[in-house]
Amino acid sequence: MTVQVAMGLASVAADEPWYVVVATLGPLVAAIGAIGALIIGILTVRQRTGADARSQWWARVQWAVDLAFDPDDTKRSVGLDALALLASSPLASADDDAFLAGLSLDVLRTVEDRGAGDEADFVAVGAEAPVRPSATRPVVEVSRSEVAAARLRVVTDRGRGLVTPAWIARLAATALPHG
Repeated sequence: MTVQVAMGLASVAADEPWYVVVATLGPLVAAIGAIGALIIGILTVRQRTGADARSQWWARVQWAVDLAFDPDDTKRSVGLDALALLASSPLASADDDAFLAGLSLDVLRTVEDRGAGDEADFVAVGAEAPVRPSATRPVVEVSRSEVAAARLRVVTDRGRGLVTPAWIARLAATALPHG
């Protein structure tokens, strides 16, 4: 069919003066140009929207990181919880997840140094110790921010396709007292 169109245009071009052919094809060329401009415009708007969303996401990350390093445990836990939410966003890449996971390392290392491991039970500071049939497992008291750091690690490991160590997953599931 394309060959037929080209042959038809060639026969018209041979029979008509050049300016008649140009005048006939002008609207077609203008329509193709308009369609091209529309496509480029749509792609530009989509790219700009994505860049703006990413920029706003990063501003939220910076805010949460500031809170995550606050000396007050309540503010630190809010920052780490916010980072966990931000890490679960589709705007977070695997590299972002690796960065965010790194923010939990020091907090989790302090819990590990206090005896956390595969055999430990976790109890939130201020919570009543659970009734257990055996006292053979060590109990490690943890703060809100330590539980939030574990939750951040679980989310970032999931985003990177990694398996979270069992003790960190259990720490992330630790019930916190209300209030």
